[in-house]
Amino acid sequence: MPEFNFQTTWLAAGLQKHTEVTQVTVLDNGHIRLERKNVPPITVAGVVSERIDRITVEAIFKSGTPTVIVLVPKAAHYEWGAREFAEESGSTIHTVKELYSFMGEPDPRPFVDKNVSYARQGLAQHSEVRSVEMICEASMRVERQGGMSDVVAAIEYQYEFSEEAMVQALARHPDATVILNANPNGKPTSAALTHVTYTGVPIFRFAEMMGALNYDGAPFRSYKPPR
Repeated sequence: MPEFNFQTTWLAAGLQKHTEVTQVTVLDNGHIRLERKNVPPITVAGVVSERIDRITVEAIFKSGTPTVIVLVPKAAHYEWGAREFAEESGSTIHTVKELYSFMGEPDPRPFVDKNVSYARQGLAQHSEVRSVEMICEASMRVERQGGMSDVVAAIEYQYEFSEEAMVQALARHPDATVILNANPNGKPTSAALTHVTYTGVPIFRFAEMMGALNYDGAPFRSYKPPR
């Protein structure tokens, strides 16, 4: 049995403050009904779990099918396959940030965090990329042409990418082979760069990542854009 709990009281109180929400009603099944400005109402199920997979979604659906399953803990993950399964059943999975960001949309279900969707679409257009496969809400596997190795990119957003941020990113995404900082103005600190030499996992901004994808192995990891 998957381990999860509904998070109702805290989430309902937070959603009541959203500018697009006019009324919040906690339902008997643990879900929350949201009346919204000028768009149809939706139901959400706030869930506390380390990782939402398909089995977790099936268990959540036993109490009803919400418009959106909301993964509450920041450090937790939802598997992309679980999201696709939820969508097949007329629902979806969002992080709290995704729910808040797209609350004003008539149908928020298809939307993905803008940093993730930008990276996903941009990487897929690279001439050396064969496919981009989502792993979870903020990581993706990039399959490349010509026998070059796959890359697992974890999406972060930091202005000053510190060593602590690097450690936390790798703790969240231990299989990552590159950290993609979606902040175009973000820069790693010297301590973070030192940590990169120990882990072998580089930190790239998007433009740097696009250049690095032309290389494999050590040249990929140590890529520096031309000046």
